[in-house]
Amino acid sequence: MDFLQHLLDWGFNGNVWIWFHMFGGGFIARILKQFITKTQAVLVVLTTTIVWEIYEFFADGGIEGMVVIYGSLERYGYDTLGDIIGAMCIALMVIF
Repeated sequence: MDFLQHLLDWGFNGNVWIWFHMFGGGFIARILKQFITKTQAVLVVLTTTIVWEIYEFFADGGIEGMVVIYGSLERYGYDTLGDIIGAMCIALMVIF
C-alpha cells in the first residue's frame, strides 16, 4: 500500500512536470501513428521516455542533483515512474 500511496503522492499529485511528459507522449504517438505500426509507436514512445529520464538524471547532476531537486532518491524514483506511466497512458489513448 505504501508503494501506491507514494506513487500517487510523489509520482502524480506532486509531480509538477507530469503534464509535459503526458503531452510529449501523446504528441509523439500521434505523429508516429501515421508512419509506423501501433506497436512500434508505443515502443518508440516508451524508449524515448526512458532515454529522456536517463538524460534528465545526468543533466541535473546525478544522485546529488536528484537529492537536491526532489529531496531523496526515493521521491525521484516515484517522480520518474509517474512520468513514464503518464506518457505511456496518453500515448496508448492516442494510438488505440
